[in-house]
Amino acid sequence: MAPSLRLVSYLVPSQPVELYECVAHYLEEELSIRVTLHYESRDPIQLFKSRPDPFTSDEADIGFLNPMQYLMMKKLLSKKFKLLPITPVFVHPKNAAHKPGYYVDIIMHTDVQKTVKTFLDLRGCNWGYSNDNSLSSSLTIRKLLRTHGENPSFFGNTIKTGNHLLSVKMVQDKQVTAAAVDSTAFYNYKNVLYKDSDDICVLDSIGPLPPYAIVCNKKLGGELKSRIVDALLNSTTNRAWGKKFEKFGLIKYAENSDEAYTDLEFSETLDSDGLSSVYY
Repeated sequence: MAPSLRLVSYLVPSQPVELYECVAHYLEEELSIRVTLHYESRDPIQLFKSRPDPFTSDEADIGFLNPMQYLMMKKLLSKKFKLLPITPVFVHPKNAAHKPGYYVDIIMHTDVQKTVKTFLDLRGCNWGYSNDNSLSSSLTIRKLLRTHGENPSFFGNTIKTGNHLLSVKMVQDKQVTAAAVDSTAFYNYKNVLYKDSDDICVLDSIGPLPPYAIVCNKKLGGELKSRIVDALLNSTTNRAWGKKFEKFGLIKYAENSDEAYTDLEFSETLDSDGLSSVYY
């Protein structure tokens, strides 16, 4: 058994670092093993072009990724990681069945509700999104535009914000009319980080998208890996810990496999121009 367990998250700051601290503290208590947490706020899709991923360099045991980050890592020549068969499931109005996957929330300021009733009413608006590699805020919206016979010029101006929290903040501050954000990030913005946000509303939600990926170092022992999977699957059934995870909208952990990413992996490749014309 390893003397410690090293976690790394690439979902911060769009998801609260406190969520992954909670995971680390839970695993430490449940497994009776020292757990450390590292998080990287830079986009790993760009980051790994200039440095090895933490599994190749043997600096991490468990990693938390979004679907695009996971698919990007699968393309690395040296793959020193594998997918764990679990994924977190988060609360969302469209996910009454509590199934894996998350959503794209198209959000706007309540001041424009009288004139904006559908996505097409956003023609010519200032639009915010996190980055060009984002499945929720960029790729899904580009696909939506194509279904309407449109392209990014549909928007009057597009602003790449850097992360989902900044996208929400720009909507709240009226720097953009609307934005596409990861639904888990939006939930935590409203319920954990900035509770005074009743001036933001959801125009529509798209999804579900493929689930978040949890990967492990191939060097991780089979027994410890099984204990980690079992611990996470049972984490929200523990009343005390379930309450702590519930704060972040985490309902449970469910089974996951590579099949969940097949359609995304083999879908038609969109052009790489992105949406952005301005970076803040």
